[in-house]
Amino acid sequence: MKFPSVATNRKLVTNTEINKKIADMTSVLQGFWAADRWDIRICPHPSAIELSKNPSLRNRWVNFDKVENIWLKTELKYFYYVLLNNGTWSAKTVWIRKGTVISRMLGFLNLKYPDITSITEVPIVKALTEYRTYLVEQGIKSTTKNYKLDINQNKISVQANSYYVTNLKQFMEFYEDFYFDGEEWDKDVWDLRKLSLPEDKINPTSYEYTINFKGFENDYFKEIVKRYCKLMLNTRSFSHVVDMASKLREFFNFINTNCEGIRRIHQLTRNEVEQYLNEINLKGLKPSTATGRISTLEVFFSTLQRFDWKDSPSQILIFREDYPKVPKAQPRYIDEHVLEQLNVKLDKLEPYMAAMVMVLQECGMRIGELCTLKKGSVITDKEGDCFLKYYQWKMKKEHTIPISKEIAALILVQEQRVAYELDDGCVYVFPRKDGSPLKQDTFRVKLNKLAYEEKIKDNKGEIFRFHAHAFRHTVGTRMINNGVPQHIVQKFLGHESPEMTARYAHIFDETLKKEFIKFKETLVTNSGSILDLTEENTEADNTDLQWFKKNINAQALPNGYCRLPVIAGPCPHANACLDCTNFCTSKQFLNEHEEHLDRTKEILNRAKQNQWQRQVETNERVKNRLEQIIHSLKETN
Repeated sequence: MKFPSVATNRKLVTNTEINKKIADMTSVLQGFWAADRWDIRICPHPSAIELSKNPSLRNRWVNFDKVENIWLKTELKYFYYVLLNNGTWSAKTVWIRKGTVISRMLGFLNLKYPDITSITEVPIVKALTEYRTYLVEQGIKSTTKNYKLDINQNKISVQANSYYVTNLKQFMEFYEDFYFDGEEWDKDVWDLRKLSLPEDKINPTSYEYTINFKGFENDYFKEIVKRYCKLMLNTRSFSHVVDMASKLREFFNFINTNCEGIRRIHQLTRNEVEQYLNEINLKGLKPSTATGRISTLEVFFSTLQRFDWKDSPSQILIFREDYPKVPKAQPRYIDEHVLEQLNVKLDKLEPYMAAMVMVLQECGMRIGELCTLKKGSVITDKEGDCFLKYYQWKMKKEHTIPISKEIAALILVQEQRVAYELDDGCVYVFPRKDGSPLKQDTFRVKLNKLAYEEKIKDNKGEIFRFHAHAFRHTVGTRMINNGVPQHIVQKFLGHESPEMTARYAHIFDETLKKEFIKFKETLVTNSGSILDLTEENTEADNTDLQWFKKNINAQALPNGYCRLPVIAGPCPHANACLDCTNFCTSKQFLNEHEEHLDRTKEILNRAKQNQWQRQVETNERVKNRLEQIIHSLKETN
């Protein structure tokens, strides 16, 4: 077999090995899969059996008989067989979405490459260019327009490869990987699914699966960066290393293009680094973005020096003065005006999405933590109060917070929904169809699509763009504004240091109220019984969580404390005394009752305008009570 001239990273196996692999493929392609025409009506794959029942199905066949080259035909069948049976694609993808696409691709390969013995003999870039020309000649578009919302919530079109081109690219890249003779680390694209990385290095809620080292103009610098990234994966997360690789590629490509004669790292001087820093400055990047690039370089250089790599900087190249001054970060909380609009439109979202929004508004979790929330996370203490126990990926620890009974019930309903739609083997509260945790991007895209379609606007009248983390900032800001002490907010959000929480505190310092009830103080309920915090019957009854509950849930009243969570918002009872059979009053309080009635009517009118059903019901009851009291006081001595 004649192999093309390729870079050292594309180490294809020998002719003998390829023949052996093709023999292995043939041994796998037995029965239905060996046929040159795949009939969906007799396909054994479960998704095909289900799809074949659809009376409107048009594409019944996938025809490989157009391809005369037996080696290429085997590679094509095996490609679709693997992606269908490993769960990457379903029958719907193969027979419907790619039905006509496959037919065109087979025709192209048969026409252009009838004599090759493996698709790997053809360079990918060359084949894709030829295929685009072929498609245009056939009157088919090789590109397509997709639409997405940009960071300003404007709908923009994005040019992308059509399904036709994408399918050929996927086919060729599959065999570039399949025939690769080496370890995953030797490749220019590392796939985390093929690396034995610890779970704490991988975010299961991200679509980020690869670290791409393609695009380096200098192979030597590429290999140095690959070795460095492999080392960093021992201590850093996968997504962090993805970012490192991208930033280092930008730097070394700049050096390769603009600094003639610099082909080794020990040749770098302060002069070349200053040229790159100037380039960053001219791009007009945000201070925080520029800081990320400079920090990546500094850590890279210092690591090479500390570990005494053969090729490492001969001097210090990055100094403290190189970093721009980054403005103090402000909490990106969501304005109540926006939240009111969102909550009115929650019924427009799928039930699981609406539930996620409500949980975020109360609990302030990071979106990755919510997506990986597991069944059984709701626990209760002996008083029936609820807590949520979840894993904080950033801090690498379990975290437990008190929650309202309403949110607890919402989560339990979602658990039942998952058990009904999937099976009991799924451990996540918010899973995808395959049982894996929901992806963060799914939440963001669906929420911002709602904002765009339902015209949820900010105070400037512009369509609001939601960021999942802003719900966390909103909870922190609300708690500080409601008088919750900073150290308790820190514990609720799971911050490691007071400085992280201080971002919320400085905004509403003037509204801080007096300190909440101390843990050792005796608490007495309205029935006169003393709350005993000493027994530890369940996990939720330990003294630490009980202290947490009393502090986070307590609102100071003139004569005691309310245990409704502060972060849950206003008390739904409005004025519980009016509903109490022990309440009595006299004419000396008539003015206060009339003022109370006026305020209640104002609140009621606003609640009706905004369709706040719970507030309408509550204040309607208060209004009726007050009118009865005022009438009685005026009619009697």
